[in-house]
Amino acid sequence: MKVGYNIVKLWIRTGLFFYYTKIKVVGKENIPKGKPTMILANHQNALMDPLMIAMNCGVKPYFLARSDLFKNPIVSKFLHYLQMIPIYRFRDGRDTLKNNPAIFKKCGDLLAKGETVMLFPEGNHGLQRRVRWPMRKGFVRMVFSALEKEPDLDIRILPVGLNYLKAESFPDSVALYIGKDFPVQDFYDPNDLIESESRLKEEVFKRLKVLTTHIPDEDTYENVLVQLNNQKVDYLKPKVVNRIVDSIDPNEAARSNGSKTLWFSGLMKVIFTLINFPIILLWNKKVKSIGLDIEFRTTLRFMLGLILLPVYYLLLYSVFRYTLGLEIAISICLVHILFNLLYVKLR
Repeated sequence: MKVGYNIVKLWIRTGLFFYYTKIKVVGKENIPKGKPTMILANHQNALMDPLMIAMNCGVKPYFLARSDLFKNPIVSKFLHYLQMIPIYRFRDGRDTLKNNPAIFKKCGDLLAKGETVMLFPEGNHGLQRRVRWPMRKGFVRMVFSALEKEPDLDIRILPVGLNYLKAESFPDSVALYIGKDFPVQDFYDPNDLIESESRLKEEVFKRLKVLTTHIPDEDTYENVLVQLNNQKVDYLKPKVVNRIVDSIDPNEAARSNGSKTLWFSGLMKVIFTLINFPIILLWNKKVKSIGLDIEFRTTLRFMLGLILLPVYYLLLYSVFRYTLGLEIAISICLVHILFNLLYVKLR
């Protein structure tokens, strides 16, 4: 299993390298070694969030994902292979919620064995640049389950902030900020679990707010966001952006200044579209129209490229190998790959 897992991991990491202009990881030294750890992160970008953490944090976590991803038996088997565990929501049907206590216990057992479990305490994904409150209590039930089994277990909470420049777009850039870990034991009182839960959720919320851009007021969210975009802030630097958020008048009505596309970028996009037109055509005509949340578009686009681009290159190689010879076929494929890489990295 280890060899197969590492091959899949390399495949996905290569895909992420070709998909994102920049992947920035800050605070990797904060990851605890040799201790049961629960990674808790904000959730903006569907399946890309856990993939980004799992591929760039030097850990092999178990992580929870919405149960509807597991409906297809083949997909379900692959997701389980990646150590993903289904979690059930009200929208999946009231009857499915009865499966969650067993899931929480399973995650608690994994922590008790010293494993790393990752989940998103906001409970659902959303593109808004804010950490949503209240935190869901699922992660609390998992750590409490482990502590009921082993009261002295030193479970560490590791907060991670995910920051995308423009999560729904391609190509994009992302920054992961890994915060300082802290012990659950500091917030756990077996004689007052309600207060323990409240304190633990508030602590996670407080720590996540400084690791990603946080626009606190939903009512004035759009005003603040427009002002930030007009200032062309770098969302890969959340501490800087949050200081600007604090200095902005949230009640000031603002209009977007818009953005101009440079002629060079426009030309690169035209060439990129032409040389990848079969995949882009499939995306625009068939896949993009599937009725999924907008947050899932990036995941769908990434998975499409991850599966179809190797097939596309194999077909290109075969056609040019047969018609123009081996050396020309290899050269064309290499130039094609290089251009696609430059298109992403020079954004």
